[in-house]
This record gives sequence, structure tokens and C-alpha cells, in this order.
Amino acid sequence: MNEQDRTPDQVLRPQIAPPEPYIWRPRWFITTRFIAVFGVVMALLASRYMFGIETFNYPALWLLTGILLVTNLLYLVYLRATHLDSKAEGGMVTRQLVLFTTVQINSDLVILTAMIHFSGGATNPFIFYYFFHTILSSILLSNRAAYIEAGIAALMLSSITILEGHGIIRHYDLFCPGYHTSTIFIYGMLFTFTSALVIAVYMATSIMERLRRHESDLELAIEEMKRIETEKSRLMDVVAHDLKSPIAAVETMVSSLLQVHSGDMLPVVKKTLERIPVRTSELIHFIQELLEFSRITKLEQLSVEMSPLNFLPVVRSTADRHMSQAHAKKLTFDIQLDQELPLIMGSKPHLERMSDNLISNAVRYTPEGGKVSVSAKAEHQHVVLTVSDTGIGIPESALPYIFTDFYRAPNARKYTSSGTGLGMAITKAIVDMHGGSISVISKEGAGTTVTVRIPSQQPQATSA
Repeated sequence: MNEQDRTPDQVLRPQIAPPEPYIWRPRWFITTRFIAVFGVVMALLASRYMFGIETFNYPALWLLTGILLVTNLLYLVYLRATHLDSKAEGGMVTRQLVLFTTVQINSDLVILTAMIHFSGGATNPFIFYYFFHTILSSILLSNRAAYIEAGIAALMLSSITILEGHGIIRHYDLFCPGYHTSTIFIYGMLFTFTSALVIAVYMATSIMERLRRHESDLELAIEEMKRIETEKSRLMDVVAHDLKSPIAAVETMVSSLLQVHSGDMLPVVKKTLERIPVRTSELIHFIQELLEFSRITKLEQLSVEMSPLNFLPVVRSTADRHMSQAHAKKLTFDIQLDQELPLIMGSKPHLERMSDNLISNAVRYTPEGGKVSVSAKAEHQHVVLTVSDTGIGIPESALPYIFTDFYRAPNARKYTSSGTGLGMAITKAIVDMHGGSISVISKEGAGTTVTVRIPSQQPQATSA
């Protein structure tokens, strides 16, 4: 089929390969068999001593139980020696793993058939345990393999039923002695059992096929979403770079014009021109935020190079940069930094940016005469940075969205028109990058407290 012959849905939607066998946690299969061994032991004890059934071949049944236990132990040893369990956890479907699972299922069917024979044959209600193995085959193996396993189970039960019914092998009575020789019973049981197995396998494989296809669709959707995010980030990066240079040039030219000819200008013209550098400066700040956001949120940037560092100088230098602005607004600027903090694994530029975002927000959104507090301390194997203020606060309805890209609370937009809505998103990305956590407590009109916790690398302290 060429591109022109495809339907629109086929062209737009990636083609999905047929589902592979879904091998999952072989250790779980082995653990389940140990539980089955315990169940068989309890069933044999109950049959002999509680219900008084004497017709079973108990020596053979105990021998088969021992064989089941020994083979399961061998499976466990083999699993540990070959590390197949780690391959299954990693999502790798190998022929070795498929073969290992197939051997387990078929050996179980042989042992189950022998146990059924020595405890009543087709009259034993435990024949329904065949369904467990065929359904497991439908889940763990391919559809074709599941039908083959169902055929093997049907063939095994059919063989002992026919052989017992015709007296070729001994029958061990459980219910209705002699009933096993009835032709109606033999072939009615075989037809019912075989058809039930086929239906069970069909239903199980149909469900598993849909699950596998949905899983494939989900994986494709995730990959597409990652691709779109990468493209969006790349586009933002390109646009921001292309915008920054001409806007900076406009700002420089207007500033130069004002310096040279401001005395010759009409007041209204001068006032208008003076506003241009202010606005272009805000726009350049927005572009810089956009570039920073683009760099930090790129997937490859999440593996940024980290090194052991002392967080104390980072916070101190960042707070010092905002001291003059705080004093200009007549704010009480309280800084409490422990003189000894454990080292953390981090990126100094990113941590400086995170601290700067939090402190600048506190200073910006606190009215004159208010208070901003910055503290850093060690607590429970973490370095904790807390920035609190008595500013405008955040409405309760806005708190769930403060880390959303480009989001600004309604009262923040009213308080000042400048702001990108990217600061807290960038801060959250940096905290996540360092394996930390961030929490915000705020009330509109009563201030905000932001707490960042970053795991420390060692219990001992280091002086600043």
C-alpha cells in the first residue's frame, strides 16, 4: 500500500506493530507456584484426614507435590543465575524469557494432569485449574502460544479421560463409581472442557491484545508530546534570541538620542522617548526569562552538571543584591543564615537564579514599610531556604496555579503590570532538578512564605 492508497486515518496515525508477548515479572510466577504447593499439601491433608477419602493414590500425589516443589526451586535458581527478572522489569522481551515461561507452564500442566489422574480423573473438580494456566498463557505469551497451550491442556485431560474410560489405565474413584466409563460422560466432558478452554483463551487474548494496543497508543502519544514540547522549547529559544538583539538596539539608540538631544526636545516628546527605554528594558527582561525558561525546561538540561557546593554564599550574595531595593522601599530586611550548612549537590548558577526569583518576588510584592525575611538552615538531612514577606499575598484560588507557566495571580497583575509569570515555574523546575521540594503558604493581604528543601550530601557542617 502506497501513501496515496491510505485512508486519512492511516496516514495521520502511526502504524502499530502486532503485540509482542507480554512477559512480566517471572519471579511473581514462581512465587505463585510456592503458594500452589502449600495449597496442594493442605488439600491432600484435608482429603485424607478431614473427608476420609481413601481411593486416591496418595503416595503418587505426595511424590508429584515434591516434584513441583523441587522444579520450582530449580526455576528460582535459574532465574537468579541468568538475571531474567531484571530483563523483564526493564521491558525486554527475549526468546530466553519466553522459553523459560513456556517450560514452566507446560511442566505445570504435566504435573497437574498426573495429579488429576491419581485423584479422580475428569470427575475431580480441580480440572478447572487448567484454566489458570491457559489464562496465564494468554497474558504472558503471544496469542498463538496461548491457543497452543490450551490445546495441550485439552489433549492431556482428554488422554487420561479416554484411557481411564476404556480401562487402559486405572481410574481412582472420587464421585459416582463407574460413571467415568459412560460414553456420554467422556465425550460430553471433553467437548465442554475443550470449548470452555478455547472461549476462555479467546476472551483473555482479546482483552490482552486491546491492552497492548492501548499501551502502544499511550507510548506513541507520550513520544509525540515529548516531541511537541521539544519543538515548543526550541521555537521559544529561537524567537527569544531573534527578538532580544533588535529590542536592545532600539533601547541603546533611544538612550543615546536622549543623552545628545534631550535639551532640544519638547517636554512631551522627551517624556515619550524616556518611556521607551523603560518598556524595552521590561521586554528584554521578559525575553531573558523566556530564554532561561526554555533552557531549564529542555529535557537535556535536566541532566545539568552538579557539584558539591555550600549553599550559604549563594543565598548571602543573592540577598545582598536586593538590599538596596529593600531599603529604597523602607522594608525591614531580615537575614538569618546558619553559619554552618552541609554541602549539597547542585548547580550554582541555577541555585542563584532560584534564590533570586524568591527574594526579588518578596521585595517586589511587599508595599513600603513591610518586612522581608530570608533564612537558611540545616534540617533533617536537608538544607532549607525560607523566604517570607508581609506583602500582598496570593489568593487561595490562585495557589494551585502559581507554578504554571506564564501564570500571575490577579492581585499581582493589579499591583504591577511588569512580570512574566515564569519566575515560579523556573524556580520549581530548578528545585525539581536538585531533587528537592518547594511549598508555599500564603493569604491574600497577609503575606507569603516559600520554603525550599534540598537534600544535603553529608551530615557534617561546613563553614561559609
